[in-house]
Amino acid sequence: MEKAAVSAVCWVPRGKINVRRPQVDGEGGDEDEELREMHDSLAASGGAAGSSSSTARAAATASAITEGLEEFDLENYDEDEDNQDGMQFFSVLKNDGALLQEKDPFLKGDPDSDSEGDFDEIKPEDNAFVAVSCEEDSCQLEVYVFDEEAASMYVHHDVMLNAYPLCIEWLSRAGADVEGSFGAVGLIDHSIQLWDLEDMEPMEPVLALGKAPKGKASKTKKKRAASLGSAGAKAHNGPVLCLHGSAFNRNVLASGSADESLKVWDVSENKCVHNYSHHSDKVQCVRWHPTEQAVMLSAAFDGKLALLDVRQPGQVATTALTGEAESAIWSRHAPFECLASTDNGGVACFDVRKVVAKADGPRLWTLMAHDVACSAVQDCPTKNLLVTAGLDGHAKVWSTANNAPSCSMSKDLKAGPLFACQSCPEAPALMCFGGKCPVMWDLSSEQLLVDAFGLPAS
Repeated sequence: MEKAAVSAVCWVPRGKINVRRPQVDGEGGDEDEELREMHDSLAASGGAAGSSSSTARAAATASAITEGLEEFDLENYDEDEDNQDGMQFFSVLKNDGALLQEKDPFLKGDPDSDSEGDFDEIKPEDNAFVAVSCEEDSCQLEVYVFDEEAASMYVHHDVMLNAYPLCIEWLSRAGADVEGSFGAVGLIDHSIQLWDLEDMEPMEPVLALGKAPKGKASKTKKKRAASLGSAGAKAHNGPVLCLHGSAFNRNVLASGSADESLKVWDVSENKCVHNYSHHSDKVQCVRWHPTEQAVMLSAAFDGKLALLDVRQPGQVATTALTGEAESAIWSRHAPFECLASTDNGGVACFDVRKVVAKADGPRLWTLMAHDVACSAVQDCPTKNLLVTAGLDGHAKVWSTANNAPSCSMSKDLKAGPLFACQSCPEAPALMCFGGKCPVMWDLSSEQLLVDAFGLPAS
């Protein structure tokens, strides 16, 4: 079934996801142990001289079954010359049976196993990412593995969601002592759910910030709900539109919502520790600074970009955008710069020092990247290389050298409107987009971009 939209994508750092194989029914269970005990008991009783009552009953049963068969003289059946051909047939079966016990030297692994072998394993060198999407009658989180050599991807496993997903963020923790690989999903039902990406068949999220998962109130789920805490009192009152985890403390998660608020969560305690209301419309973007632990930015449909320090919650610096915010990021090459894209297709770069000081000219440059909404802007580890994605289905590569952006390449990804874009942290030229399906674009496969930015050729 074709997806309606891949609303968000997020890379998983290499080597940070170790998938646990789901336990097969009856595998290693008590039933197998009981069967083995019964078999051993019967074997022991069968070797005895019939002193037990069970042996006597077995003999009586055998006698009843063979009653009336004496006339066929079955005890001398093997010596009958008329049955030699039949015995030859059974002797062949006997010889073949012995051959079946030998292992075929050309078969690898266990041929009798139902295991899918290496397919279940995500190797440390694999490029893995998660995508959240919606079809006509279902929503899901999917874990993908991308094979660079084959230039192909496949869904490793997926998780059914109970509401429309709007954003996703990777976390390495879901509690004070709960480490692993988790996908934090912001949903239209106002909740934030943390799913264990290493569990191939999870029944429920490991944690829910704001709203508990829907379902029948069984005893197990009641206990689970009790362990989830009472985050609902400070939950968002609207769809969760954006999430971002702190690079310094993986227990800290920031969220923005259609309720016009921005919240900071302590995941280990399952509680909201900060709440901000400096926007007057839907909060579309929130990003922690990559090197300044307490600083973050937000952008909203009110046409404002905001900068704040969580150590000084009452002080927020804002500047105007050219439209409603679509995405915003910090520049990874210039720590005092940030970028934002808007619904009119524009992208602007800001000097945050001038924004905080309320000085004139905080914009360093602007460009009209798309004729429609520019849904994502993403810089790359390669300096002066900027990528934008739009609802027109095109991805564009820009050179921002000397603060004078120019378009280097535009490509129709044939995936309909694009809603998300992220660069792979371990492969600088690998870009993942979300449209009708996830799309991968390796910039190093384009000779024009290799020559322009010095990318390593693929």
